[in-house]
Amino acid sequence: MKNIVILFSLLLSTFVYAGKGVKVVVGLSPAGSFEINSSKLKGRAVLKGGQYTASKVKVSVKSLSTGMDLRDKHLKEKLKSKVFRYIKIDKAVASKGKGSAIIVIKKIMKKVNFTYSIKGRYFVATFPINLPDFNFKGINYMGIGVKDIVNVTATLPIIK
Repeated sequence: MKNIVILFSLLLSTFVYAGKGVKVVVGLSPAGSFEINSSKLKGRAVLKGGQYTASKVKVSVKSLSTGMDLRDKHLKEKLKSKVFRYIKIDKAVASKGKGSAIIVIKKIMKKVNFTYSIKGRYFVATFPINLPDFNFKGINYMGIGVKDIVNVTATLPIIK
């Protein structure tokens, strides 16, 4: 599928409980979906005083995989992997199941709100990304298009 995008990162049904990583669920129109996965998410959630923080979290665009070589190629082209090597999350602050962070894709920074849960020693954040906010538009091939909203799950180890 030509021009199929994103992520993240991010950002893991196979990784959510097994360790750090990112899973992105990409919906298709008129029907269907696929996932983008990477176990190469770098960073940690820090617990201090009942609040979680994280900064300098990143995933290599080259590590993102959809399970199809041609779709991976188009994904990396859309993310401009030769110029922008990482998708980054910074200034994440969370408590009581909710939080916010700054996500950077292709040098475009946007605030995202997320929910989270704790699974053993892992911080599992879930959030939507609106692709047009990052200049992704009209992503389709042979009448099948990528929906504007993708759902990201990022899993980080916790340090106390």
